[in-house]
Amino acid sequence: MQIKKALLLINKGKTKLIDTIKINNDYFLGTAGVGFDAYISWKFDEAPTRGILTYIKVALKGFWTYKSSDYDVLYDNKEEKIKKGMLVTFSNSKQYGNNIFISPQSKIDDGEVKLIVVKKFPLIHLPLFGFYLLSQQIDKFKFTESISSKKITLINPNTEIHTDGEPLKMDHKLEVEAIQKSLKVIVP
Repeated sequence: MQIKKALLLINKGKTKLIDTIKINNDYFLGTAGVGFDAYISWKFDEAPTRGILTYIKVALKGFWTYKSSDYDVLYDNKEEKIKKGMLVTFSNSKQYGNNIFISPQSKIDDGEVKLIVVKKFPLIHLPLFGFYLLSQQIDKFKFTESISSKKITLINPNTEIHTDGEPLKMDHKLEVEAIQKSLKVIVP
């Protein structure tokens, strides 16, 4: 975020290869979601103001109105049905951003994509859910499941998704694939 420091990093020239994730005919680096996080991304994009307070307001209001869905998932010659998926997020990196850790076990260069599913849970568990997200322990939340694979196919009842926080429309069938070490980035 500081131009002088960014230029110094560029001049050092230290690089690393990281994975990109292909989702149908698009790509993302961090996360892509089809559940509540997609819903929030779309609502935030429509909001007249920006900032963390708007985001929190949209998220809290959405928690009351968002309806969880069922999804079909295929990976590694297995087929699973996700019932009442609330957060349904493909992850290449550990966090959405702003220290919200949806996938603490993800590695940006391991050749796999993770599907993190948080099922709809009773409101009484909301503080615990928040604690687990912020403390990099979402996998300990009893309503969380995860799948890791090089390729995952998901049948989404909706067409509104997000990739790296940006809302976009996509087919109901999502083909998601890790493209290992396909992007060279400058690192500190």
